[in-house]
Amino acid sequence: MKAKTLLVAAAALAAATISSQAQVYSQNVVGYVNVVLPAGQYALVSNPLDDGTNTTTSLGQALANKSVIQVWNGTGFTATSKVGGVWTPDLSIPVGAGFFVNSKTTVTNTFVGSVVVPSGQSVTNALSAGIYALVGSAVPYAGDLNDTNVNIGPTLANKSVIQVWNGSGFDATSKVGGVWTPNLTIGVGQGFFVLPKTATNWVQVAP
Repeated sequence: MKAKTLLVAAAALAAATISSQAQVYSQNVVGYVNVVLPAGQYALVSNPLDDGTNTTTSLGQALANKSVIQVWNGTGFTATSKVGGVWTPDLSIPVGAGFFVNSKTTVTNTFVGSVVVPSGQSVTNALSAGIYALVGSAVPYAGDLNDTNVNIGPTLANKSVIQVWNGSGFDATSKVGGVWTPNLTIGVGQGFFVLPKTATNWVQVAP
């Protein structure tokens, strides 16, 4: 069975809780995702749910002062830090966008909101050819690069590249002959870089 996670009941996840992985708790399309952020280390996460605001103020409210968030702007990073309880500047982080977090303390950051589209409808992330994008699954699925719910691996053309953060650097994979080597796993609330060989519409369908 393919490894995948989609807004399952809390009881099912409680038996397999691992602090380094995201946890999803819900019985419908409104819920929350917990992601553990280690102190003083960069973590690459993504915004998995629509909270109605989707800014560093709302997404980073549990982080301590002196924490830092870095948002990809297409060619580099725009940074914001929390001082006196205020994120300056207050950056936009849409659903499906990846971003780096350097938390001052170890914290479980809770993303609260709803799936960005109603059940049975699709969401599309337009990816440009030859340009790095920092993304995450816009629907809170998890799976490997063959998973058709996450749907990033099957969608991308051959010679595309994905880079996944391992805590101190990137693990890279590329698609050759329709096969990803190595076949990496994408978690709920996890950000990653994608370099598409061709312009690609990454389409996902909500449950």
